[in-house]
Amino acid sequence: MARISRMRGLVPLQLTAPAPLSTRPSFAACRAISTTCATRGKNTEWVRGKLWKGEAPGPEDPYTQRFEVEPEGGSNLPEEALHLRRSDKTPAAVLNSRLTLPPRRTEAASERELKSADPSYVPATDAQGLEAISTLETWWDQEGHWGEESVFKGFGSSEKVADKNVMEVYLRQSVVEALSLQETGSFSAWSTKKWREVSRSELDQILAAEVLVQDGRALLKGDSSSISKSLVSEADEVDAAAKVAPEEAREMVRAWGASWKELVLDEQLKFAIRKRLYQLTGTLIPDAKLGAARTVKHVLTLIAKQPKPAKLAELLERRSDVQQLANVKVHSRKIGPVEKETSVGRWKVIEEELTKRGLPVTGTTGLSKNKERDWISGKI
Repeated sequence: MARISRMRGLVPLQLTAPAPLSTRPSFAACRAISTTCATRGKNTEWVRGKLWKGEAPGPEDPYTQRFEVEPEGGSNLPEEALHLRRSDKTPAAVLNSRLTLPPRRTEAASERELKSADPSYVPATDAQGLEAISTLETWWDQEGHWGEESVFKGFGSSEKVADKNVMEVYLRQSVVEALSLQETGSFSAWSTKKWREVSRSELDQILAAEVLVQDGRALLKGDSSSISKSLVSEADEVDAAAKVAPEEAREMVRAWGASWKELVLDEQLKFAIRKRLYQLTGTLIPDAKLGAARTVKHVLTLIAKQPKPAKLAELLERRSDVQQLANVKVHSRKIGPVEKETSVGRWKVIEEELTKRGLPVTGTTGLSKNKERDWISGKI
């Protein structure tokens, strides 16, 4: 029975039900008699007093009162900054670039806008007279869009030297050049810079200098001043660097002997020789291996690698008697059955018949190896 007495409390809810909306008051009238603003102002005033010590910033009721962002005296910015509107948002690095950048994408006005601006406008029916604009894919290939200053210029040689004797000739050139710079006193200033390419006559002069090694120290016999001047001079670069043939390099190596390879190298000499070798031969010695080298002979061991032996197919391809045989064909790898059938034109027929029967064209595609045994035993 206690529950019935509690249900009597729901009866007054009928008295508070909304009246019919036949005479609904206007929004302004509801706003005038509403007491939510006053209640909300008291609550916010109490919260503001707890959060701030002293006078709290901002309006008392942020929902009904507009907060002025700008100070009373106006903005602190100058008038020029207020009227300035930045229309171009391109980064400064792009604007200051030396490259000729592609134009921005623009949209043509609609036909309605053109007719409103010019009543005599007549839309075109064909593309005759329109300017042909290339695509962005070929933009950097056009003349004037990519300057010479933007072309990559590598330090090392693009053609790597593989012959051992030629590598020893370039190593001798690097050692003589480094020693000549040391004797003239310009080694510290030019050890980290790029040395000039030498001509054939200058190369012969460098290789003609004699290197005498005593107790790990080298003595250069020759005109070292002229060699150093040719390296540090501001003369024009030669059109083509001096090249040495393998047969010529073999004769040079025999004439020099092996005594000059006992030269002990310090850290500065090793760095300069490694740099010059990379410029001449395209072979860069790793730092870990270069640190373990002590003499010129050690450096030669790091850069001189025996070429890989030629394959049998390559040797047979060079023989003219094998090429003249009509029933012999040389391949560098094993030829599979698919390639054999394709060469005679039967693979298309085989592939079509295998597809008709639901069999895999290549591979097993999950089928077991003993499929025929399963057919005979009746498992399938």
